[in-house]
Amino acid sequence: MKKKIALLMTIIMLTACLLPSLSLAADDQGLEKAIKTTKEKFTIPSTLTEFNYTSFTENNKQTWQLTWNSKDGLDGNMHVRIDNDGNILSYNYYKPYQYDQRKLPKISKQEAKTKAEQFIKYIHPEIASQLKYMENIDNTLMQPTYYFNYVRLVNGIPVPNDNVFVEVNTETGEVQSFYYNWTKDRVFPDANKAITLKDAQEAYKKNLGLRLIYNYTYDNDQLKTYAVYTAKYPYGYDIDALTGNKLETSAPYYLYGDGGGMGYREQAKAEEPVLTPEEMNAVEEASSLMSQAKAEKIARDFKTLELTDEFKLMNANLSRHWPVKQDFIWQLYFEKASSDKANDYQYVSVTINAKTGEIKAFYQNGPYKGEEEGVYDQDAAKEAVEKFIKQIQPEKFGQTEFDDTYTGDVIIYASSTKPTQYNFRYLRKVNDVLFPSNYIQVGYDAVNGKVTNYQLEWYDITFAPVDNIITLDQVYEKMFNEIGLELQYKLVHNKDSAKIIRPEYGTENIEIKLVYTVKNDKPLLFDANTGNILNYDGKPYKDNKTSGYTDISGHFAESAIKALAEYGIVLKGTEFKPDESITQKNFFTLLSKTLNYYGYDPASSEDNKEIDELYKYLIREGIVKENEKAPDADVTREDSVKFIIRALKYDKVADIKGIFNCTFKDIEKINPDLIGYVTIAQGLKIISGNDGYFNPQNKLTRAETAIIIYNYLKR
Repeated sequence: MKKKIALLMTIIMLTACLLPSLSLAADDQGLEKAIKTTKEKFTIPSTLTEFNYTSFTENNKQTWQLTWNSKDGLDGNMHVRIDNDGNILSYNYYKPYQYDQRKLPKISKQEAKTKAEQFIKYIHPEIASQLKYMENIDNTLMQPTYYFNYVRLVNGIPVPNDNVFVEVNTETGEVQSFYYNWTKDRVFPDANKAITLKDAQEAYKKNLGLRLIYNYTYDNDQLKTYAVYTAKYPYGYDIDALTGNKLETSAPYYLYGDGGGMGYREQAKAEEPVLTPEEMNAVEEASSLMSQAKAEKIARDFKTLELTDEFKLMNANLSRHWPVKQDFIWQLYFEKASSDKANDYQYVSVTINAKTGEIKAFYQNGPYKGEEEGVYDQDAAKEAVEKFIKQIQPEKFGQTEFDDTYTGDVIIYASSTKPTQYNFRYLRKVNDVLFPSNYIQVGYDAVNGKVTNYQLEWYDITFAPVDNIITLDQVYEKMFNEIGLELQYKLVHNKDSAKIIRPEYGTENIEIKLVYTVKNDKPLLFDANTGNILNYDGKPYKDNKTSGYTDISGHFAESAIKALAEYGIVLKGTEFKPDESITQKNFFTLLSKTLNYYGYDPASSEDNKEIDELYKYLIREGIVKENEKAPDADVTREDSVKFIIRALKYDKVADIKGIFNCTFKDIEKINPDLIGYVTIAQGLKIISGNDGYFNPQNKLTRAETAIIIYNYLKR
């Protein structure tokens, strides 16, 4: 199998390399024009002496990918994508440089934004006035560049498909990359003909709507369910702003010619952790897990798979099955050797519960050509699928409901007229509430009339009661008030169904639709008991936008507090309370945001688990000792310096005795073990003292914390 894939990839790569030169032989002038236009816009560094190019068709226009590299690779590279009309579609310039992620950038975000907009005006002056900047609140010190995204506005209405993206280096201020996507020669519907927002809300409730479901999360390493209201159609559907009807706006999948089997795309899942042979033996000895031989026998005895002796077991893995950590699965992979007949190569993969022997999933490719067309229609396929599920999982099937929102991949090949594959999904239902994470999904070969793939997700967990939940009308009121709908122009493929893939559905068949869509700045997920908006992990949603503190104007630490806030180094709330003492928990909340810590903000949470996670990280990094953990204790000035120096990894030097010349007048009040820490911090200008005094035992204020962290990042 691997050899065949490798051979196929080699052929594809060789073909891709040959095609540009063939087209260029007929169009050398196009290449010359593309190079000249690019050099009029950009200065190519003299060190980038190696030139290469590719030609391809994009949106019915010839496009050139031009590349300049340095000979030794040490001076970076430049890539420019340009069409035959001279439009710069993308630009990328990479030059190696040293980046210190624990320092404040030399270029501020506002300075970088100005450079980004100047670049846009230089490259595409005709669109500059049509752009809306989409605020990015995720700037961190970990990023060597600022990211700026601009969306096109037509009649004051956003067109999300049309955008400009610019990336600016935080140290040099140079534009590192640029991407331009723009729809031309299209008619935009008249926004004056749109239905009212109130009518759109009613249309949403009627034609799309919310529904009550179960979600799950982890609580002390155990799965825990909770009831939420969320969108019935998760994505790809909006309300037609002219008619109020449901409109499918997701892009289709394109497939031409022989799809190399059924064209089935399995749902992306995290890679399962595979056990070593030694670990497998230990697990088998210590539990009731079945052997590999027994798992293989179960697979071969399953008649649907038709695993004759011609199929050889090529691979077998025993692993945990997430998210239920107590479950183990056998994953078996069989191959049938190829013969001289075309398309005779076959393979089967099977997943089996290693405790119960239950078949959890399988997939088998179909031995037919892609140009064949389906014989069985959707109704016949659905009937056959349900008969199959009733035979192998009658009890579980009785606890499911057909998922009419699941589109699957209904595929028609380029030369076909009828679908060759159907996919159906049945969702688990508990307490009359759907649990979409648990389902039975089946794929049906409409050419040969057989089930080709199957997946069972079913957890043995307890479900939360749904006795005292709020009403759907209450949720709609919160949704429209706290999230809301907005008008957008979207690019929609002009076809009967986005599920049917035909070659004529190219860019020329795209039309612009005016839609009402749900704003995407907050999760569309509501706690069924309280109506509060939740994050996708089940925790209450909190707005990360910092509108600015109301109590720092004129304060000596104002500029430092604002500078830190620009990079998300903040304490939640509208008040910073600069003159109050700072707790250890809040101090480390600020400090952790200058490091590689990506956990939750413990300062804004009452969850002790999140606080513990932060301290685990700090202890692991050597910033805090186990016996120093005191989340609610006030931080002294000398302890703050100790933690900062440890974060810089200078503590081994600071611990050396007798080599430091501390000049503070109150040196006798400093803990002798911290003299080195204080002296290093003073030398790096992280601290300066007050009239020559350090006041080591004084409680550190929030304002002083901002100053110290700011100085630590500016050193």
